[in-house]
Amino acid sequence: MKYSENSAKFRKFFELPSSPVAVRILHDSSEQKTTPKPMRFCEMVRRSAMYGESFVFGVEELTCTSGELALGFTEPSYGDVYPRIKPANTKLVSVSPLEKTEKKPDVVVIVGTPRKLMKVSTILAQLHEKQPVEAKFKGEFAVCGECTAIPYMEKKVNLSLLCNGARMFSGYRDDEMVMGFPLDDFIRISDSTEEKEITNALCGCIMDDIPAGAVAAIEKIGFGKGTDQFFGRFGEEIVRLYTPKSKDGKITSLTLHVPVKFKDSETASKINENAREILQSPVLHRARDNWIDIAIPLELGESLNRACMRGEKFDAIIKGGIDTILKEVEKVKRKSG
Repeated sequence: MKYSENSAKFRKFFELPSSPVAVRILHDSSEQKTTPKPMRFCEMVRRSAMYGESFVFGVEELTCTSGELALGFTEPSYGDVYPRIKPANTKLVSVSPLEKTEKKPDVVVIVGTPRKLMKVSTILAQLHEKQPVEAKFKGEFAVCGECTAIPYMEKKVNLSLLCNGARMFSGYRDDEMVMGFPLDDFIRISDSTEEKEITNALCGCIMDDIPAGAVAAIEKIGFGKGTDQFFGRFGEEIVRLYTPKSKDGKITSLTLHVPVKFKDSETASKINENAREILQSPVLHRARDNWIDIAIPLELGESLNRACMRGEKFDAIIKGGIDTILKEVEKVKRKSG
């Protein structure tokens, strides 16, 4: 499917158990309706995300007047309503899992927990020059208005805390939130999750910038100090440890890296594609000539200088990461065999 790769990359990186949902606003009746019974738009979105169902429906299949207004099926009778698609010339709306759609969506909607959507917001802000993600919500017109009409009309990502109708009648859990994207923003995020993240993760800083205590703590685990990275042999592999700096110059994470060599670039590229199915988040990977770079970011939750003072806790973070990356490297090697 045309958008299956974008959906897979997004789900893997952000650990979404449900599918991103493609929403198309149709101004003609050229497609066949497929909705089995009248229901709420927000219910269709959740069923599409969780169970892979697809719907094409008109105003007759909607059981919520808020959805009729927000999705542009009808004009408000008294005053204006916000948010809504206008002018109200919508004939049909298509809702389907993103990985199953061949036609270009107008909006992509995701369902997730606050922690997962926080991570999405962090990446989105980086792509928009650190500008904060704005959210317009009021507990009404949530999925139909806040996460569909606003991204459609204003070409902006929007976040919703949902509404009573969605939670009471459409099965949304108390710990779920919804975010809507114009397609271009969704594609930018999904494309950035591999190359951008692994490139930043494998950017070390010179050893003079690292506190002596941190150097000693890392060397104690079994690494030697290089020019801009640490390295050590663990089992059969040489593991590199990078200390990437954030844009404000702080080191709050480490990256473990193992390059795996193949006979040629074609083989590496093919196995890298297969690796999407076998490597688990937060593992990063990319093909580079006849190599595949396997990397795991280790979030410290504080500065490296403070983290290294934690003794056994600091050791456990790195040793746990080493165990994980060695297992993931073995998966890739088995795939090549």
